[in-house]
Amino acid sequence: MRVRLAVITSVRTAAVVMLVPLSLTATASFSPATAAAAPAGDFNGDGRRDVVIGSPNGTVDNQPAAGFVTVIYGGTSGPDATNRQVIGQNSAGVPGGAEADDLFGDALASADFDADGYADLAVGAPGEGLRDDEPDNERLSVLYGSDDGLSGRSLELTTGVPGSSIGSRLAVGDFNGNGRPDLVTTGTSEFWTFTDVGAGQVTGRRTPLDSETGSLYWSVPVAADFTGDGYADLAMLRADDIDGLPSGAAVELRLGSPSGLGSPRTLPGAGRVGAAGDINGDGRADLVTNGPGVEGPVPGEVFVRLGTASGLGTATRIDQDTAGVPGTQESGDGFGDALALGDVNGDGKADVAIGAPGEAIGTTANAGAVTVLHGGTSGLTTAGARQISQNTSGVPGTSETNDRFGSAVALNNLNTDGRADLTVGTPGEDGTEGRLYLFTNAATAQITTLAPAALGVSGRNAQLGKVLLP
Repeated sequence: MRVRLAVITSVRTAAVVMLVPLSLTATASFSPATAAAAPAGDFNGDGRRDVVIGSPNGTVDNQPAAGFVTVIYGGTSGPDATNRQVIGQNSAGVPGGAEADDLFGDALASADFDADGYADLAVGAPGEGLRDDEPDNERLSVLYGSDDGLSGRSLELTTGVPGSSIGSRLAVGDFNGNGRPDLVTTGTSEFWTFTDVGAGQVTGRRTPLDSETGSLYWSVPVAADFTGDGYADLAMLRADDIDGLPSGAAVELRLGSPSGLGSPRTLPGAGRVGAAGDINGDGRADLVTNGPGVEGPVPGEVFVRLGTASGLGTATRIDQDTAGVPGTQESGDGFGDALALGDVNGDGKADVAIGAPGEAIGTTANAGAVTVLHGGTSGLTTAGARQISQNTSGVPGTSETNDRFGSAVALNNLNTDGRADLTVGTPGEDGTEGRLYLFTNAATAQITTLAPAALGVSGRNAQLGKVLLP
């Protein structure tokens, strides 16, 4: 019997606590636990989902944009800001060292790679070496979980090809159905697959991406079982780079099989943001992407492709002028610039959170908003649609210019009630400090906000909420 793995893709105030962040301690040896594989994002194996925030532009030891990640561990009623780690490349056990413009934390993904009962965290640092024009301008690290959380035991994944520029986008899926997760990362005009990552070194396998010009404007992987056959499939969102502009945006779909990923099938029209989940409850994952328009201020749009036994169906387009969707389609809204799927209402169907970080709230430009649309047997519906901003009743704070609420979103069950909770990033809050909004416990609409002071990262250009672990 094939084991289906939880899939994570690589698509963003509490009171001040004066606690020192937990440090990473390197371990000399490792004996795998005899435990079932942990779900993604549970790094200490306690059955509670943890929250991870990437701050790729964050300062580490006076190095600007070296980057760091903040891990908030789950508590009895949701994430507990007093139980946290702040991890950079200067932390014990993490490969490399913090340098300016490394952008550590720019891409995040999770799975229990070594099957020890604790989820692990994959972190990309796509700026590694670029500032010094080093030949090995790449870094992709796996930080392993333990009973105490992320432990300091780690692995650096390499391609063996200098200048492959990996680590900017990540996705996880079991493409050959052997019960062990594989990790995909994109390069310059290709993607690399690290099969059966486990606890030892694995060399990436290169797969070229079709391009008329030899270079791509974007390439973004989304992994999920779109056919329902027990093998994860890979949807690669891609567009050619022609004179610095995108052209020929498409989805390259590769189906999983006992021998891994197959040949690509090209589907037209997709942007560079994507997420997957079972919207219609048929046991197959569905693909949601934003639109391909990127020139100038774009209003934004979302495409939904339902999974079928043979792949992905025809795209359905939704924007803010679609009947039942809150708001109005306007230039610069960026509707769809962030996407997440999860079952918010507990009906067994995935709902979709859509970030519009450029949304104007009243006359306040770029304040940002998030729209939640619900899944149904026929696909995504607009019944009961809701738009949330910092001006929504009960939401702490006030919409301000350039807050960019909704720059990143995540839908995960944070309080073990069986329903997905909404996490929203607001990286422009208070300049470059940022703020995280956690909407947990649908029955009581509990809302928690976390500013850098609550996480011990004030004054470090954290831009909290720019990047979130899906």
